[in-house]
Amino acid sequence: MAQHNSTVNMATDTEEGSDYFVREIEKNDGCIFKVNQCYKGDVGCVVWDAAIVLAKYLETKAFYDPASGVNAWVDKDVVELGAGTGVVGLMASALGAQVTVTDLEELQSLLKVNIQENKALISSGSITAKVLKWGEEVSEFLTHPHYVLMADCIYYEQSVVPLVETLKRLAGADTCIICCYEQRTVGVNPKVERRFFQLLQQDFTCEEVPLDKQDPDFNSADIRILHIQRKV
Repeated sequence: MAQHNSTVNMATDTEEGSDYFVREIEKNDGCIFKVNQCYKGDVGCVVWDAAIVLAKYLETKAFYDPASGVNAWVDKDVVELGAGTGVVGLMASALGAQVTVTDLEELQSLLKVNIQENKALISSGSITAKVLKWGEEVSEFLTHPHYVLMADCIYYEQSVVPLVETLKRLAGADTCIICCYEQRTVGVNPKVERRFFQLLQQDFTCEEVPLDKQDPDFNSADIRILHIQRKV
Protein backbone atom coordinates (compact mmCIF):
# COMPACT_ATOMS: atom_id res chain seq x y z
CA MET A 1 0.00 0.00 0.00
CA ALA A 2 1.39 3.37 -0.97
CA GLN A 3 1.60 5.65 2.04
CA HIS A 4 3.69 8.57 0.87
CA ASN A 5 1.24 11.08 2.35
CA SER A 6 1.61 9.87 5.93
CA THR A 7 4.56 10.39 8.21
CA VAL A 8 5.44 9.60 11.79
CA ASN A 9 6.76 12.32 14.09
CA MET A 10 7.68 12.20 17.73
CA ALA A 11 5.56 14.31 20.07
CA THR A 12 7.56 16.87 22.01
CA ASP A 13 6.92 19.84 24.26
CA THR A 14 3.46 18.61 25.24
CA GLU A 15 2.08 17.37 28.51
CA GLU A 16 1.48 13.98 26.90
CA GLY A 17 4.90 13.84 25.23
CA SER A 18 6.09 10.90 27.29
CA ASP A 19 3.00 8.84 26.46
CA TYR A 20 2.15 9.69 22.84
CA PHE A 21 3.73 9.92 19.43
CA VAL A 22 2.06 11.57 16.45
CA ARG A 23 1.19 10.28 13.00
CA GLU A 24 0.30 12.88 10.39
CA ILE A 25 -2.38 12.02 7.83
CA GLU A 26 -3.00 14.38 4.95
CA LYS A 27 -6.42 15.21 3.50
CA ASN A 28 -6.79 15.75 -0.21
CA ASP A 29 -6.99 19.52 0.35
CA GLY A 30 -3.59 19.53 2.04
CA CYS A 31 -4.84 19.87 5.62
CA ILE A 32 -3.12 17.50 8.01
CA PHE A 33 -4.57 15.51 10.89
CA LYS A 34 -2.17 15.04 13.78
CA VAL A 35 -3.18 11.75 15.35
CA ASN A 36 -1.73 10.80 18.71
CA GLN A 37 -0.84 7.17 19.32
CA CYS A 38 0.24 5.56 22.58
CA TYR A 39 3.63 4.02 23.18
CA LYS A 40 1.97 1.48 25.46
CA GLY A 41 -1.49 -0.05 25.30
CA ASP A 42 -3.80 -2.41 23.45
CA VAL A 43 -4.63 -2.53 19.74
CA GLY A 44 -6.80 0.61 19.94
CA CYS A 45 -3.83 2.83 20.75
CA VAL A 46 -2.27 2.95 17.27
CA VAL A 47 -3.34 3.96 13.77
CA TRP A 48 -3.78 0.77 11.74
CA ASP A 49 -3.48 0.68 7.95
CA ALA A 50 -7.15 -0.23 7.56
CA ALA A 51 -8.13 2.96 9.40
CA ILE A 52 -6.12 5.07 6.96
CA VAL A 53 -7.54 3.21 3.96
CA LEU A 54 -11.08 3.79 5.24
CA ALA A 55 -10.46 7.43 6.15
CA LYS A 56 -9.11 8.17 2.68
CA TYR A 57 -11.98 6.24 1.07
CA LEU A 58 -14.39 8.74 2.64
CA GLU A 59 -12.76 11.43 0.47
CA THR A 60 -13.18 9.59 -2.84
CA LYS A 61 -15.41 11.12 -5.50
CA ALA A 62 -18.29 8.76 -4.76
CA PHE A 63 -18.74 10.70 -1.51
CA TYR A 64 -16.86 13.95 -1.84
CA ASP A 65 -16.10 15.94 -4.98
CA PRO A 66 -15.89 19.69 -4.34
CA ALA A 67 -15.49 20.44 -8.06
CA SER A 68 -18.98 19.10 -8.79
CA GLY A 69 -20.54 20.05 -5.46
CA VAL A 70 -20.90 16.47 -4.23
CA ASN A 71 -20.64 15.91 -0.47
CA ALA A 72 -22.42 12.87 0.91
CA TRP A 73 -21.23 13.61 4.45
CA VAL A 74 -22.77 17.01 5.17
CA ASP A 75 -25.22 16.78 8.08
CA LYS A 76 -25.14 12.98 8.09
CA ASP A 77 -25.24 11.19 11.45
CA VAL A 78 -22.25 8.86 11.71
CA VAL A 79 -21.22 6.40 14.42
CA GLU A 80 -17.75 4.89 14.39
CA LEU A 81 -17.33 1.59 16.24
CA GLY A 82 -14.02 0.60 17.82
CA ALA A 83 -12.70 4.03 16.92
CA GLY A 84 -9.32 3.65 18.67
CA THR A 85 -7.41 6.82 17.79
CA GLY A 86 -10.46 8.27 16.02
CA VAL A 87 -8.84 8.94 12.65
CA VAL A 88 -11.80 7.68 10.60
CA GLY A 89 -14.33 9.69 12.59
CA LEU A 90 -12.10 12.76 12.41
CA MET A 91 -12.08 12.54 8.62
CA ALA A 92 -15.87 12.16 8.45
CA SER A 93 -16.40 15.14 10.74
CA ALA A 94 -13.92 17.28 8.78
CA LEU A 95 -15.98 16.49 5.66
CA GLY A 96 -19.14 17.76 7.36
CA ALA A 97 -20.68 14.79 9.19
CA GLN A 98 -22.06 14.79 12.73
CA VAL A 99 -19.90 12.05 14.21
CA THR A 100 -19.90 10.02 17.41
CA VAL A 101 -16.69 8.04 17.84
CA THR A 102 -17.10 5.12 20.24
CA ASP A 103 -14.80 2.75 22.06
CA LEU A 104 -14.22 1.34 25.52
CA GLU A 105 -13.71 3.55 28.57
CA GLU A 106 -9.93 3.12 28.50
CA LEU A 107 -9.71 4.66 24.99
CA GLN A 108 -11.73 7.79 25.79
CA SER A 109 -8.79 9.92 26.89
CA LEU A 110 -6.90 9.20 23.65
CA LEU A 111 -9.98 9.95 21.56
CA LYS A 112 -10.51 13.25 23.36
CA VAL A 113 -6.85 14.25 22.92
CA ASN A 114 -7.14 13.66 19.18
CA ILE A 115 -10.43 15.53 18.89
CA GLN A 116 -8.90 18.50 20.68
CA GLU A 117 -5.71 18.32 18.60
CA ASN A 118 -7.65 18.45 15.30
CA LYS A 119 -10.63 20.66 16.13
CA ALA A 120 -9.38 23.43 13.82
CA LEU A 121 -10.02 21.13 10.82
CA ILE A 122 -13.66 20.59 11.77
CA SER A 123 -15.96 23.43 10.73
CA SER A 124 -19.34 22.32 9.39
CA GLY A 125 -19.20 18.89 11.04
CA SER A 126 -18.90 17.82 14.67
CA ILE A 127 -17.32 15.00 16.64
CA THR A 128 -17.97 13.60 20.10
CA ALA A 129 -16.42 10.63 21.91
CA LYS A 130 -18.62 8.22 23.88
CA VAL A 131 -18.27 4.84 25.53
CA LEU A 132 -19.92 1.93 23.73
CA LYS A 133 -19.26 -1.67 24.66
CA TRP A 134 -20.36 -4.05 21.92
CA GLY A 135 -23.41 -6.12 22.79
CA GLU A 136 -24.75 -3.60 25.29
CA GLU A 137 -27.46 -0.94 25.10
CA VAL A 138 -27.30 1.44 22.12
CA SER A 139 -30.36 3.62 22.79
CA GLU A 140 -28.08 6.62 23.35
CA PHE A 141 -27.00 6.36 19.70
CA LEU A 142 -30.46 6.13 18.15
CA THR A 143 -32.22 7.24 15.94
CA HIS A 144 -30.46 5.02 13.43
CA PRO A 145 -27.38 6.76 11.99
CA HIS A 146 -26.95 7.28 8.27
CA TYR A 147 -23.55 5.59 8.43
CA VAL A 148 -21.74 3.20 10.76
CA LEU A 149 -17.98 3.11 10.19
CA MET A 150 -15.63 0.40 11.43
CA ALA A 151 -11.95 -0.22 10.70
CA ASP A 152 -10.17 -3.39 11.78
CA CYS A 153 -12.80 -4.46 14.29
CA ILE A 154 -12.77 -8.15 13.34
CA TYR A 155 -9.98 -9.76 15.33
CA TYR A 156 -11.10 -10.97 18.78
CA GLU A 157 -13.01 -14.26 18.75
CA GLN A 158 -14.98 -13.31 21.85
CA SER A 159 -16.09 -10.00 20.33
CA VAL A 160 -17.68 -11.37 17.14
CA VAL A 161 -21.14 -12.09 18.57
CA PRO A 162 -21.47 -8.80 20.49
CA LEU A 163 -20.19 -6.82 17.49
CA VAL A 164 -22.83 -8.29 15.18
CA GLU A 165 -25.47 -7.71 17.84
CA THR A 166 -24.46 -4.06 18.06
CA LEU A 167 -24.67 -3.69 14.29
CA LYS A 168 -28.17 -5.21 14.33
CA ARG A 169 -29.28 -2.74 16.99
CA LEU A 170 -27.65 0.33 15.44
CA ALA A 171 -28.49 -0.15 11.79
CA GLY A 172 -31.84 0.88 10.38
CA ALA A 173 -33.17 0.04 6.94
CA ASP A 174 -31.32 3.01 5.41
CA THR A 175 -28.08 2.77 7.41
CA CYS A 176 -24.94 2.07 5.40
CA ILE A 177 -22.25 0.22 7.36
CA ILE A 178 -18.79 0.69 5.86
CA CYS A 179 -16.43 -1.96 7.17
CA CYS A 180 -12.72 -1.95 6.38
CA TYR A 181 -10.42 -4.67 7.63
CA GLU A 182 -7.10 -6.28 6.87
CA GLN A 183 -7.33 -9.95 5.96
CA ARG A 184 -4.91 -11.88 8.15
CA THR A 185 -4.00 -15.48 7.48
CA VAL A 186 -2.29 -16.43 10.74
CA GLY A 187 -3.60 -17.83 14.01
CA VAL A 188 -7.32 -17.61 14.70
CA ASN A 189 -7.88 -14.68 12.32
CA PRO A 190 -9.38 -16.66 9.39
CA LYS A 191 -11.73 -18.45 11.79
CA VAL A 192 -12.80 -15.17 13.39
CA GLU A 193 -13.50 -13.58 9.99
CA ARG A 194 -15.55 -16.59 8.82
CA ARG A 195 -17.61 -16.57 12.01
CA PHE A 196 -18.23 -12.82 11.74
CA PHE A 197 -19.54 -13.06 8.19
CA GLN A 198 -21.61 -16.17 8.92
CA LEU A 199 -23.43 -14.26 11.65
CA LEU A 200 -23.57 -10.99 9.74
CA GLN A 201 -25.09 -12.46 6.59
CA GLN A 202 -28.11 -13.75 8.47
CA ASP A 203 -29.41 -10.18 8.61
CA PHE A 204 -27.22 -8.14 6.25
CA THR A 205 -25.98 -8.05 2.68
CA CYS A 206 -22.33 -7.26 1.88
CA GLU A 207 -20.88 -5.65 -1.23
CA GLU A 208 -17.12 -5.30 -1.64
CA VAL A 209 -15.66 -2.04 -2.94
CA PRO A 210 -13.17 -2.76 -5.76
CA LEU A 211 -9.67 -1.31 -5.49
CA ASP A 212 -10.25 1.09 -8.39
CA LYS A 213 -13.05 2.76 -6.39
CA GLN A 214 -10.78 3.35 -3.40
CA ASP A 215 -8.17 6.04 -2.88
CA PRO A 216 -5.52 5.52 -5.59
CA ASP A 217 -2.61 5.77 -3.14
CA PHE A 218 -4.09 4.33 0.05
CA ASN A 219 -5.32 0.85 -0.80
CA SER A 220 -4.09 -2.71 -0.59
CA ALA A 221 -5.16 -6.10 -1.90
CA ASP A 222 -5.02 -7.34 1.70
CA ILE A 223 -7.38 -4.64 3.00
CA ARG A 224 -11.04 -5.00 2.09
CA ILE A 225 -13.77 -2.36 2.19
CA LEU A 226 -17.36 -3.57 2.36
CA HIS A 227 -20.70 -1.79 2.19
CA ILE A 228 -23.11 -3.62 4.47
CA GLN A 229 -26.88 -3.05 4.72
CA ARG A 230 -29.84 -4.69 6.33
CA LYS A 231 -31.67 -7.25 4.24
CA VAL A 232 -35.00 -5.94 3.02
